[in-house]
Amino acid sequence: MKRFIWLFLTIGLALAAAPVHVVQPGETLYRIAETYGVPLEALAAANGIEDVNLIRAGQRLVVPSDPSWPEGWGLSVTPWPPVQGEPAVFRVPEGVGTVQVFNLKVPVASDVALVPVPADTNPGLYPFVLKGPDLKGELLVVAGGYGHENIMLSEEKNALLDREKIRAEKARLLEACGPWTPEVRWQGPWRWPLEQVEVTSEFGTRRSYNGRPGGWHGGVDLRGKEGTPVYAPAAGVVGLSDELYVRGNAVILRHGLGVCSGYYHLSQRVVESGQTVERGDLIGYIGMTGLSTGPHLHWEVRILGQTTDPAAFTRSELWHRLAPARAAGP
Repeated sequence: MKRFIWLFLTIGLALAAAPVHVVQPGETLYRIAETYGVPLEALAAANGIEDVNLIRAGQRLVVPSDPSWPEGWGLSVTPWPPVQGEPAVFRVPEGVGTVQVFNLKVPVASDVALVPVPADTNPGLYPFVLKGPDLKGELLVVAGGYGHENIMLSEEKNALLDREKIRAEKARLLEACGPWTPEVRWQGPWRWPLEQVEVTSEFGTRRSYNGRPGGWHGGVDLRGKEGTPVYAPAAGVVGLSDELYVRGNAVILRHGLGVCSGYYHLSQRVVESGQTVERGDLIGYIGMTGLSTGPHLHWEVRILGQTTDPAAFTRSELWHRLAPARAAGP
């Protein structure tokens, strides 16, 4: 009975949402941030506000706050608050088998779940459930500050924007990424796949093609001359090495924990499906095959099928957060 009462109380406390402020006539974002004692930039990011001078009376603003669940849960989420398009690491209490959030069921490996925050998730509060003890809470997501770009395509390239073919190709990519597995195949932060790194299009950039809205950029575009070597940024197993309709010559690597990475528009592939690669192994060469306006590498990372910012995997912070899960790896 005592356990039941404790569980009931903690669930109730966890559902207490972060503060929501309704903008009053004449208020400024600066004044609201000062009132709640939060940085102006954090308040803007939590609500997807690009221009801090543009708010309207009646607008509901989520005020960033500390996590709204009891310390007794033994739960931590880093980074806090999570950011659109970047992975969040849930360190969960014993007995939790999956984390359910963003309509995803994320398995736990050694008390850690690597959760993708979809790049098109609107800033705000999202419910989650820790399955096992079935503890419920809310997750605050802040904006990633993504830009916009318009890509002009020739008639020949524009003809490749066939929705059915794009859907079929995506299904094949998800199959190549394979199922979630508990091992962490890589060691340490990832390297970039090119020796010289120049980003020409950031992850998450909102795109249009020939003036028509076309979603957002699911990877990072890296500048390079045709024939520039492309290297595996981390150890993995080749899940696909083939020529695709939109992405051209493509290689997909499986890394464990539901993580896979893709390398597209290659002029040449030098690995085969099922092959094991190590960090720094040659996997292909830059090209402009498929839907490409010039030679470059499109580098993509997915977690449980959701694209996420590849640059996050090059940072040591993510590697350190995964400590319990990687300890259980090979």
